[in-house]
Amino acid sequence: MLVFAPAQYQAQVLRDRGEHTIVQGRRQPGFNSFFMPATGELAKAVFAEEPGGTITQGLAEKGGFRAFGTLLGEDSLLVVKDPARHAYLRALLQPAFGPDAIASYLPDIEALVSRHLASWQASGQAGVKAYGALKMLTFDFILQIVMGRSIPEQQLQHLGGLFSSLTAGLVAWPYIDIPFTPWHKALAARGELCGFFLAGCAQAREALAAGQAVPGILGRLVAAVDEQGNRLTDQEITHNLLLVLLAGHDTSSTTLTRALANLQDHPRVLQRLRQEQQQVVARHGGRISSDALKDMRYADAVVRETLRRDPVVGAVIRVATRDFELGGYGVPAGTNVLLPLRTLAETDPRWLHSTGDMAPAAFNPDRMMTPEGAKPGQLMPFGGGARYCLGAALAMAEMKTFLALLARQYAFQADTATEWKPALGYYPANGLPLVLSQLQQQQPAAV
Repeated sequence: MLVFAPAQYQAQVLRDRGEHTIVQGRRQPGFNSFFMPATGELAKAVFAEEPGGTITQGLAEKGGFRAFGTLLGEDSLLVVKDPARHAYLRALLQPAFGPDAIASYLPDIEALVSRHLASWQASGQAGVKAYGALKMLTFDFILQIVMGRSIPEQQLQHLGGLFSSLTAGLVAWPYIDIPFTPWHKALAARGELCGFFLAGCAQAREALAAGQAVPGILGRLVAAVDEQGNRLTDQEITHNLLLVLLAGHDTSSTTLTRALANLQDHPRVLQRLRQEQQQVVARHGGRISSDALKDMRYADAVVRETLRRDPVVGAVIRVATRDFELGGYGVPAGTNVLLPLRTLAETDPRWLHSTGDMAPAAFNPDRMMTPEGAKPGQLMPFGGGARYCLGAALAMAEMKTFLALLARQYAFQADTATEWKPALGYYPANGLPLVLSQLQQQQPAAV
Protein backbone atom coordinates (compact mmCIF):
# COMPACT_ATOMS: atom_id res chain seq x y z
CA MET A 1 0.00 0.00 0.00
CA LEU A 2 1.45 3.38 -0.95
CA VAL A 3 1.45 5.93 1.83
CA PHE A 4 2.02 9.64 1.50
CA ALA A 5 3.95 9.73 4.78
CA PRO A 6 5.65 13.11 5.00
CA ALA A 7 9.42 12.89 5.09
CA GLN A 8 9.49 15.30 8.03
CA TYR A 9 7.19 13.02 10.04
CA GLN A 10 9.29 9.94 9.36
CA ALA A 11 12.50 11.77 10.24
CA GLN A 12 11.10 13.19 13.48
CA VAL A 13 9.75 9.87 14.71
CA LEU A 14 13.03 8.09 13.99
CA ARG A 15 15.17 10.94 15.34
CA ASP A 16 13.42 10.71 18.73
CA ARG A 17 13.84 6.94 19.03
CA GLY A 18 17.08 7.00 21.03
CA GLU A 19 18.79 3.61 20.87
CA HIS A 20 15.63 1.74 19.94
CA THR A 21 15.54 -0.04 16.57
CA ILE A 22 11.72 -0.09 16.49
CA VAL A 23 9.39 2.84 17.07
CA GLN A 24 5.73 2.45 17.99
CA GLY A 25 3.65 5.23 16.49
CA ARG A 26 0.35 6.48 17.78
CA ARG A 27 -2.94 5.91 16.02
CA GLN A 28 -3.13 7.95 12.79
CA PRO A 29 -6.10 8.91 10.60
CA GLY A 30 -6.91 5.96 8.35
CA PHE A 31 -5.07 3.26 10.29
CA ASN A 32 -4.32 2.09 13.82
CA SER A 33 -1.10 2.49 15.78
CA PHE A 34 1.92 1.17 13.96
CA PHE A 35 5.46 -0.09 14.37
CA MET A 36 8.22 1.57 12.35
CA PRO A 37 11.59 -0.20 11.91
CA ALA A 38 14.54 2.20 12.02
CA THR A 39 17.07 0.20 9.99
CA GLY A 40 17.27 -1.18 6.49
CA GLU A 41 17.94 -4.67 7.82
CA LEU A 42 14.67 -4.70 9.76
CA ALA A 43 12.73 -3.27 6.82
CA LYS A 44 14.11 -6.06 4.63
CA ALA A 45 13.17 -8.57 7.33
CA VAL A 46 9.57 -7.34 7.10
CA PHE A 47 9.57 -7.77 3.32
CA ALA A 48 11.03 -11.27 3.78
CA GLU A 49 8.15 -12.33 6.03
CA GLU A 50 5.53 -11.99 3.28
CA PRO A 51 5.89 -15.36 1.51
CA GLY A 52 5.19 -17.22 4.77
CA GLY A 53 2.06 -15.22 5.48
CA THR A 54 3.33 -13.49 8.65
CA ILE A 55 3.07 -10.11 6.93
CA THR A 56 0.59 -9.12 4.26
CA GLN A 57 0.10 -6.19 1.92
CA GLY A 58 -1.20 -3.24 3.91
CA LEU A 59 -4.63 -2.76 2.38
CA ALA A 60 -7.21 -2.04 5.04
CA GLU A 61 -10.57 -3.76 4.86
CA LYS A 62 -12.38 -0.49 5.47
CA GLY A 63 -11.80 3.20 4.92
CA GLY A 64 -9.90 4.90 2.12
CA PHE A 65 -7.44 2.07 1.46
CA ARG A 66 -10.35 -0.15 0.42
CA ALA A 67 -10.63 1.95 -2.75
CA PHE A 68 -7.52 0.27 -4.15
CA GLY A 69 -9.20 -3.13 -3.98
CA THR A 70 -12.37 -1.84 -5.61
CA LEU A 71 -10.71 0.10 -8.42
CA LEU A 72 -7.83 -2.26 -9.24
CA GLY A 73 -9.76 -5.50 -8.75
CA GLU A 74 -9.47 -8.55 -6.54
CA ASP A 75 -6.93 -10.26 -8.81
CA SER A 76 -4.45 -7.38 -8.84
CA LEU A 77 -1.10 -8.29 -7.28
CA LEU A 78 -1.43 -5.19 -5.10
CA VAL A 79 -4.68 -6.50 -3.64
CA VAL A 80 -4.16 -10.27 -3.41
CA LYS A 81 -3.17 -11.18 0.15
CA ASP A 82 -3.03 -14.97 0.08
CA PRO A 83 0.68 -15.88 -0.38
CA ALA A 84 0.00 -18.93 -2.57
CA ARG A 85 -2.43 -17.05 -4.78
CA HIS A 86 0.01 -14.15 -5.09
CA ALA A 87 2.88 -16.49 -6.00
CA TYR A 88 0.73 -18.24 -8.63
CA LEU A 89 -0.27 -14.99 -10.34
CA ARG A 90 3.22 -13.52 -10.16
CA ALA A 91 4.78 -16.62 -11.74
CA LEU A 92 2.47 -16.28 -14.76
CA LEU A 93 2.90 -12.50 -15.01
CA GLN A 94 6.68 -12.36 -14.51
CA PRO A 95 7.87 -13.52 -17.98
CA ALA A 96 6.18 -10.52 -19.60
CA PHE A 97 8.54 -8.30 -17.58
CA GLY A 98 11.70 -10.41 -17.87
CA PRO A 99 14.91 -9.74 -19.85
CA ASP A 100 13.80 -11.42 -23.08
CA ALA A 101 10.48 -9.60 -23.05
CA ILE A 102 12.11 -6.23 -22.37
CA ALA A 103 14.58 -6.82 -25.22
CA SER A 104 11.62 -7.31 -27.56
CA TYR A 105 10.05 -4.03 -26.40
CA LEU A 106 13.19 -1.91 -26.88
CA PRO A 107 12.60 -0.90 -30.53
CA ASP A 108 9.17 0.45 -29.59
CA ILE A 109 10.54 2.16 -26.48
CA GLU A 110 13.28 3.86 -28.50
CA ALA A 111 10.85 5.00 -31.21
CA LEU A 112 8.32 6.30 -28.70
CA VAL A 113 10.87 8.27 -26.62
CA SER A 114 12.43 9.68 -29.82
CA ARG A 115 9.02 10.84 -31.04
CA HIS A 116 8.19 12.61 -27.78
CA LEU A 117 11.59 14.32 -27.55
CA ALA A 118 11.26 15.52 -31.15
CA SER A 119 7.81 16.96 -30.39
CA TRP A 120 9.26 18.82 -27.40
CA GLN A 121 11.99 20.30 -29.60
CA ALA A 122 9.38 21.31 -32.17
CA SER A 123 7.81 23.54 -29.51
CA GLY A 124 10.77 25.86 -29.98
CA GLN A 125 11.42 28.57 -27.42
CA ALA A 126 7.90 28.16 -26.04
CA GLY A 127 9.09 24.83 -24.69
CA VAL A 128 7.04 22.39 -22.66
CA LYS A 129 6.26 21.82 -19.02
CA ALA A 130 8.43 18.77 -18.45
CA TYR A 131 6.34 17.34 -15.62
CA GLY A 132 3.17 17.20 -17.71
CA ALA A 133 5.02 16.19 -20.88
CA LEU A 134 6.68 13.30 -19.07
CA LYS A 135 3.33 12.17 -17.70
CA MET A 136 2.06 11.96 -21.28
CA LEU A 137 5.22 10.17 -22.41
CA THR A 138 5.04 7.54 -19.66
CA PHE A 139 1.30 6.97 -20.18
CA ASP A 140 1.87 6.54 -23.91
CA PHE A 141 4.78 4.23 -23.11
CA ILE A 142 2.74 1.98 -20.84
CA LEU A 143 -0.18 1.64 -23.21
CA GLN A 144 2.00 0.99 -26.26
CA ILE A 145 4.15 -1.61 -24.50
CA VAL A 146 1.07 -3.25 -23.01
CA MET A 147 -0.91 -3.37 -26.25
CA GLY A 148 2.05 -3.93 -28.57
CA ARG A 149 0.96 -1.13 -30.88
CA SER A 150 0.83 2.65 -30.98
CA ILE A 151 -2.34 4.29 -29.71
CA PRO A 152 -3.96 7.02 -31.87
CA GLU A 153 -3.60 10.46 -30.29
CA GLN A 154 -7.34 11.02 -29.81
CA GLN A 155 -7.80 7.65 -28.14
CA LEU A 156 -4.69 8.20 -26.03
CA GLN A 157 -6.11 11.50 -24.75
CA HIS A 158 -9.43 9.84 -23.95
CA LEU A 159 -7.78 6.97 -22.10
CA GLY A 160 -5.60 9.45 -20.23
CA GLY A 161 -8.73 11.24 -19.03
CA LEU A 162 -10.19 7.95 -17.84
CA PHE A 163 -6.97 7.15 -15.99
CA SER A 164 -7.04 10.56 -14.29
CA SER A 165 -10.61 9.89 -13.11
CA LEU A 166 -9.57 6.44 -11.88
CA THR A 167 -6.64 7.73 -9.83
CA ALA A 168 -8.72 10.63 -8.46
CA GLY A 169 -11.08 8.00 -7.10
CA LEU A 170 -8.38 6.56 -4.86
CA VAL A 171 -8.70 9.62 -2.61
CA ALA A 172 -12.35 10.45 -3.36
CA TRP A 173 -13.70 10.18 0.18
CA PRO A 174 -16.57 9.87 0.90
CA TYR A 175 -16.87 6.89 -1.42
CA ILE A 176 -20.46 7.43 -2.50
CA ASP A 177 -21.60 6.04 -5.84
CA ILE A 178 -24.01 8.70 -7.00
CA PRO A 179 -23.82 10.69 -10.24
CA PHE A 180 -21.27 13.47 -10.52
CA THR A 181 -19.21 12.39 -7.48
CA PRO A 182 -15.50 11.59 -8.02
CA TRP A 183 -16.11 8.03 -6.83
CA HIS A 184 -18.89 7.50 -9.38
CA LYS A 185 -16.66 8.90 -12.12
CA ALA A 186 -13.81 6.64 -10.98
CA LEU A 187 -16.00 3.53 -11.15
CA ALA A 188 -17.23 4.52 -14.61
CA ALA A 189 -13.65 5.14 -15.79
CA ARG A 190 -12.60 1.76 -14.40
CA GLY A 191 -15.40 0.06 -16.34
CA GLU A 192 -14.33 1.69 -19.59
CA LEU A 193 -10.63 0.93 -19.05
CA CYS A 194 -11.47 -2.69 -18.25
CA GLY A 195 -13.52 -2.84 -21.44
CA PHE A 196 -10.53 -1.55 -23.42
CA PHE A 197 -8.25 -4.24 -22.01
CA LEU A 198 -10.88 -7.00 -22.30
CA ALA A 199 -11.31 -6.17 -25.98
CA GLY A 200 -7.54 -6.42 -26.34
CA CYS A 201 -7.57 -9.82 -24.63
CA ALA A 202 -10.23 -11.10 -27.02
CA GLN A 203 -8.30 -9.90 -30.07
CA ALA A 204 -5.07 -11.40 -28.73
CA ARG A 205 -6.65 -14.80 -28.05
CA GLU A 206 -8.20 -14.83 -31.51
CA ALA A 207 -4.83 -14.02 -33.10
CA LEU A 208 -3.04 -16.69 -31.08
CA ALA A 209 -5.68 -19.26 -32.03
CA ALA A 210 -4.98 -18.40 -35.68
CA GLY A 211 -1.27 -19.02 -35.12
CA GLN A 212 -0.32 -15.34 -35.26
CA ALA A 213 2.26 -13.71 -33.00
CA VAL A 214 0.86 -11.12 -30.60
CA PRO A 215 3.30 -8.41 -29.50
CA GLY A 216 3.43 -6.47 -26.26
CA ILE A 217 2.84 -7.35 -22.63
CA LEU A 218 -0.75 -8.31 -23.41
CA GLY A 219 0.34 -10.88 -25.99
CA ARG A 220 2.73 -12.48 -23.52
CA LEU A 221 0.13 -12.57 -20.75
CA VAL A 222 -2.50 -14.17 -22.95
CA ALA A 223 0.03 -16.79 -24.07
CA ALA A 224 1.44 -17.43 -20.57
CA VAL A 225 1.04 -20.99 -19.26
CA ASP A 226 2.54 -22.68 -16.21
CA GLU A 227 3.80 -26.26 -15.82
CA GLN A 228 0.31 -27.47 -14.94
CA GLY A 229 -1.17 -25.89 -18.05
CA ASN A 230 -2.87 -23.05 -16.16
CA ARG A 231 -3.44 -19.78 -18.00
CA LEU A 232 -4.38 -16.31 -16.83
CA THR A 233 -8.06 -15.43 -17.14
CA ASP A 234 -9.16 -12.22 -18.85
CA GLN A 235 -10.10 -10.82 -15.43
CA GLU A 236 -6.67 -11.62 -13.97
CA ILE A 237 -4.99 -9.95 -16.93
CA THR A 238 -7.23 -6.89 -16.83
CA HIS A 239 -6.87 -6.30 -13.10
CA ASN A 240 -3.10 -6.46 -13.34
CA LEU A 241 -2.94 -4.20 -16.40
CA LEU A 242 -4.79 -1.60 -14.32
CA LEU A 243 -2.03 -2.05 -11.74
CA VAL A 244 0.64 -1.62 -14.44
CA LEU A 245 -0.98 1.68 -15.40
CA LEU A 246 -1.08 2.87 -11.80
CA ALA A 247 2.39 1.68 -10.80
CA GLY A 248 4.22 2.70 -13.96
CA HIS A 249 2.83 6.14 -14.71
CA ASP A 250 3.53 8.72 -12.01
CA THR A 251 6.51 6.79 -10.68
CA SER A 252 8.59 7.02 -13.86
CA SER A 253 7.41 10.49 -14.84
CA THR A 254 8.15 11.92 -11.39
CA THR A 255 11.60 10.32 -11.30
CA LEU A 256 12.50 11.58 -14.77
CA THR A 257 11.26 15.07 -13.92
CA ARG A 258 13.60 15.17 -10.94
CA ALA A 259 16.42 13.68 -13.04
CA LEU A 260 16.03 16.49 -15.59
CA ALA A 261 16.24 19.08 -12.81
CA ASN A 262 19.32 17.36 -11.39
CA LEU A 263 21.03 17.38 -14.79
CA GLN A 264 20.21 21.08 -15.24
CA ASP A 265 21.71 21.90 -11.84
CA HIS A 266 24.77 19.65 -12.25
CA PRO A 267 26.36 20.27 -15.68
CA ARG A 268 29.28 18.01 -14.85
CA VAL A 269 26.90 15.07 -14.47
CA LEU A 270 25.27 15.85 -17.81
CA GLN A 271 28.68 16.01 -19.48
CA ARG A 272 29.61 12.62 -18.02
CA LEU A 273 26.33 11.23 -19.31
CA ARG A 274 27.05 12.56 -22.80
CA GLN A 275 30.55 11.11 -22.76
CA GLU A 276 29.25 7.70 -21.75
CA GLN A 277 26.71 7.75 -24.58
CA GLN A 278 29.45 8.51 -27.10
CA GLN A 279 31.28 5.42 -25.85
CA VAL A 280 28.14 3.29 -25.90
CA VAL A 281 27.39 4.29 -29.50
CA ALA A 282 30.98 3.55 -30.50
CA ARG A 283 30.73 0.05 -28.99
CA HIS A 284 27.15 -0.94 -29.82
CA GLY A 285 25.94 1.35 -32.60
CA GLY A 286 23.18 3.89 -32.41
CA ARG A 287 20.26 1.63 -31.58
CA ILE A 288 19.14 0.97 -28.02
CA SER A 289 19.75 -2.69 -27.28
CA SER A 290 19.97 -4.85 -24.17
CA ASP A 291 23.77 -4.88 -24.41
CA ALA A 292 23.83 -1.10 -24.85
CA LEU A 293 21.63 -0.62 -21.78
CA LYS A 294 23.89 -2.88 -19.70
CA ASP A 295 26.85 -0.76 -20.77
CA MET A 296 25.17 2.46 -19.54
CA ARG A 297 26.60 2.25 -16.02
CA TYR A 298 26.61 6.00 -15.50
CA ALA A 299 23.04 6.44 -16.78
CA ASP A 300 22.07 3.68 -14.37
CA ALA A 301 23.87 5.57 -11.58
CA VAL A 302 22.02 8.80 -12.45
CA VAL A 303 18.66 7.03 -12.11
CA ARG A 304 19.61 5.26 -8.88
CA GLU A 305 21.03 8.44 -7.35
CA THR A 306 17.83 10.27 -8.25
CA LEU A 307 15.81 7.52 -6.57
CA ARG A 308 18.10 7.68 -3.53
CA ARG A 309 17.60 11.40 -2.98
CA ASP A 310 13.97 11.50 -4.07
CA PRO A 311 12.26 8.11 -3.86
CA VAL A 312 8.77 8.29 -5.33
CA VAL A 313 7.33 5.90 -2.74
CA GLY A 314 8.03 7.50 0.62
CA ALA A 315 6.72 4.61 2.71
CA VAL A 316 4.80 1.36 2.48
CA ILE A 317 2.59 -0.38 5.01
CA ARG A 318 2.43 -4.03 5.86
CA VAL A 319 0.08 -5.71 8.36
CA ALA A 320 1.01 -8.52 10.76
CA THR A 321 -1.35 -11.47 10.24
CA ARG A 322 -0.06 -13.18 13.38
CA ASP A 323 2.20 -12.37 16.32
CA PHE A 324 5.87 -12.27 15.36
CA GLU A 325 9.18 -10.85 16.55
CA LEU A 326 11.01 -8.04 14.83
CA GLY A 327 14.35 -6.77 16.08
CA GLY A 328 13.73 -8.22 19.52
CA TYR A 329 10.28 -6.64 19.84
CA GLY A 330 6.96 -8.46 19.79
CA VAL A 331 4.62 -7.32 17.03
CA PRO A 332 0.99 -8.32 17.74
CA ALA A 333 -1.27 -9.65 15.00
CA GLY A 334 -3.22 -6.90 13.28
CA THR A 335 -0.50 -4.29 13.80
CA ASN A 336 0.46 -2.00 10.95
CA VAL A 337 4.18 -1.95 10.17
CA LEU A 338 5.21 1.24 8.38
CA LEU A 339 8.45 1.00 6.40
CA PRO A 340 9.93 4.55 6.09
CA LEU A 341 11.67 4.08 2.74
CA ARG A 342 12.50 7.77 2.20
CA THR A 343 14.11 8.22 5.61
CA LEU A 344 15.98 4.93 5.35
CA ALA A 345 17.46 6.14 2.04
CA GLU A 346 18.43 9.47 3.59
CA THR A 347 20.10 7.78 6.56
CA ASP A 348 21.91 5.02 4.67
CA PRO A 349 24.95 4.24 6.85
CA ARG A 350 27.25 4.17 3.80
CA TRP A 351 27.08 7.96 3.48
CA LEU A 352 25.34 9.17 6.66
CA HIS A 353 28.44 10.87 8.08
CA SER A 354 30.10 11.76 4.77
CA THR A 355 30.77 15.35 3.76
CA GLY A 356 31.30 17.22 0.52
CA ASP A 357 30.31 15.40 -2.67
CA MET A 358 29.49 12.24 -0.70
CA ALA A 359 27.21 13.95 1.84
CA PRO A 360 23.71 12.42 1.95
CA ALA A 361 22.09 15.59 0.58
CA ALA A 362 24.50 15.87 -2.38
CA PHE A 363 23.45 14.68 -5.82
CA ASN A 364 26.42 12.61 -6.93
CA PRO A 365 25.95 9.58 -9.21
CA ASP A 366 29.62 8.73 -8.70
CA ARG A 367 28.73 7.27 -5.32
CA MET A 368 26.74 4.59 -7.16
CA MET A 369 29.83 3.66 -9.19
CA THR A 370 31.81 2.65 -6.10
CA PRO A 371 31.91 -0.93 -4.74
CA GLU A 372 29.75 0.17 -1.80
CA GLY A 373 27.36 2.03 -4.07
CA ALA A 374 26.83 -1.08 -6.18
CA LYS A 375 25.17 -2.72 -3.16
CA PRO A 376 21.51 -1.98 -2.36
CA GLY A 377 22.18 -0.80 1.19
CA GLN A 378 19.07 0.85 2.59
CA LEU A 379 17.76 1.84 -0.83
CA MET A 380 14.50 0.09 -1.67
CA PRO A 381 12.78 2.25 -4.31
CA PHE A 382 11.05 -0.80 -5.81
CA GLY A 383 10.17 -2.46 -2.52
CA GLY A 384 11.46 -5.88 -1.62
CA GLY A 385 10.69 -9.52 -0.94
CA ALA A 386 7.89 -11.40 -2.66
CA ARG A 387 6.21 -8.13 -3.66
CA TYR A 388 9.26 -6.51 -5.24
CA CYS A 389 8.02 -4.36 -8.11
CA LEU A 390 7.23 -6.62 -11.06
CA GLY A 391 8.06 -3.90 -13.57
CA ALA A 392 11.27 -2.57 -11.98
CA ALA A 393 13.56 -3.73 -14.82
CA LEU A 394 11.15 -2.36 -17.44
CA ALA A 395 11.01 0.99 -15.64
CA MET A 396 14.82 1.15 -15.53
CA ALA A 397 14.99 0.36 -19.26
CA GLU A 398 12.48 3.14 -19.97
CA MET A 399 14.32 5.74 -17.88
CA LYS A 400 17.79 4.83 -19.15
CA THR A 401 16.54 4.95 -22.74
CA PHE A 402 15.13 8.42 -22.12
CA LEU A 403 18.39 9.70 -20.60
CA ALA A 404 20.45 8.09 -23.39
CA LEU A 405 18.48 9.66 -26.23
CA LEU A 406 18.30 13.02 -24.48
CA ALA A 407 22.07 13.10 -23.86
CA ARG A 408 22.89 11.98 -27.41
CA GLN A 409 20.67 14.37 -29.32
CA TYR A 410 19.62 17.43 -27.32
CA ALA A 411 20.79 20.43 -25.38
CA PHE A 412 18.21 21.76 -22.95
CA GLN A 413 17.40 24.45 -20.45
CA ALA A 414 15.08 23.81 -17.52
CA ASP A 415 13.77 26.30 -14.99
CA THR A 416 14.58 24.64 -11.66
CA ALA A 417 13.88 27.73 -9.51
CA THR A 418 10.72 26.31 -8.03
CA GLU A 419 9.22 24.69 -4.97
CA TRP A 420 8.87 20.91 -4.98
CA LYS A 421 5.53 19.90 -3.52
CA PRO A 422 4.61 16.50 -2.04
CA ALA A 423 2.29 14.16 -3.90
CA LEU A 424 3.39 10.75 -5.16
CA GLY A 425 7.01 11.77 -4.66
CA TYR A 426 7.58 15.50 -5.13
CA TYR A 427 6.63 17.54 -8.18
CA PRO A 428 7.75 21.00 -9.35
CA ALA A 429 5.20 23.73 -8.66
CA ASN A 430 6.13 25.46 -11.94
CA GLY A 431 5.80 22.25 -13.96
CA LEU A 432 9.55 22.50 -14.82
CA PRO A 433 9.55 24.60 -18.03
CA LEU A 434 11.92 22.99 -20.51
CA VAL A 435 13.33 24.08 -23.89
CA LEU A 436 15.10 21.55 -26.12
CA SER A 437 17.41 22.23 -29.03
CA GLN A 438 19.24 19.89 -31.35
CA LEU A 439 22.69 19.05 -30.04
CA GLN A 440 25.54 19.56 -32.47
CA GLN A 441 26.82 16.15 -33.45
CA GLN A 442 30.04 15.16 -31.77
CA GLN A 443 32.64 12.65 -32.83
CA PRO A 444 32.32 9.29 -31.03
CA ALA A 445 34.68 8.92 -28.10
CA ALA A 446 37.54 6.46 -28.32
CA VAL A 447 36.76 3.08 -26.82
